[in-house]
Amino acid sequence: MRRRQLQTSSLFAEAKLSTRCFLWLRSVLTPYELIAASLPSRGRLLDLGSGHGLLCFTLALASAEREIAGVDHDVARVRLAETAALKLPPEIRPRFLVGDLKESIAALGPATLAGIAMIDILHYFDAASQHFLIGEASRVLIPGGVLAVREIDADAGIKAVTNRLYERVATGVGFTRSTGRELTFRGAREWSSVLGSAGFSTRSRPAGPPFLADVLLIGLRNL
Repeated sequence: MRRRQLQTSSLFAEAKLSTRCFLWLRSVLTPYELIAASLPSRGRLLDLGSGHGLLCFTLALASAEREIAGVDHDVARVRLAETAALKLPPEIRPRFLVGDLKESIAALGPATLAGIAMIDILHYFDAASQHFLIGEASRVLIPGGVLAVREIDADAGIKAVTNRLYERVATGVGFTRSTGRELTFRGAREWSSVLGSAGFSTRSRPAGPPFLADVLLIGLRNL
C-alpha cells in the first residue's frame, strides 16, 4: 500500500536543512521500526515526548488500526509534526498536542490506552518524576497494554559515557531541556526494577548503534 511505502523523511521535505539533517541523524540512531513493532498494532497509543513525530509516523504507516497521539512540550516541533501529518491520509493521521508531559498523562482516565512510548525522555526528569510517569503509565494502560521505554544503560561502561556526554552537551546548549538541574540516569537493571515495581513484566534489548548504550525496555502491564 502507498502509505506503507512512504518514507517518514518525505514528510519533512519542506523543512529547513538543519531540521532535515537532525531528523536524518535521529532516524539513524533510533530504531523506530523496532520500537513500533514492540507496541500494539491496534488501539489507542500515546507517544509521550513525541518531538517531531518520527515514532508516531512510523506507527501510523505500519498499521491503520492504531489511533495515535503525540505530546511534547516543544511548540516548534509539534507544529512541524502537525504540518507533516497533513501529508498522510486522514484515517491514519496522528494527532499532536503541546503539553506538559506529567500533566498530560495524569489527565487520562484509567485503562484507556493500549500502548505508551517514552523514548529518550525519562533521564530529563528527577527520580521522583520518573516513578510518577511510569506509575501513571501503568494506571492508564489496559491490562496487557505495553509501555516502551528507551533509555541509556548507565552501567554500560564507556558507551554510557558517550551517551551522557551527548546529553549534557545538548542540554547545555538548549537543544534539549531537562526539568531539573541534573539529568537522572539509571542502569538497565534498575530501569527494569522501576517498571516492575509499577506493575510491569519487563524485557529489554539493545536499541541503538553498537557504540552507544541505548536500551529498549518493553513493559507488559500485568493483568
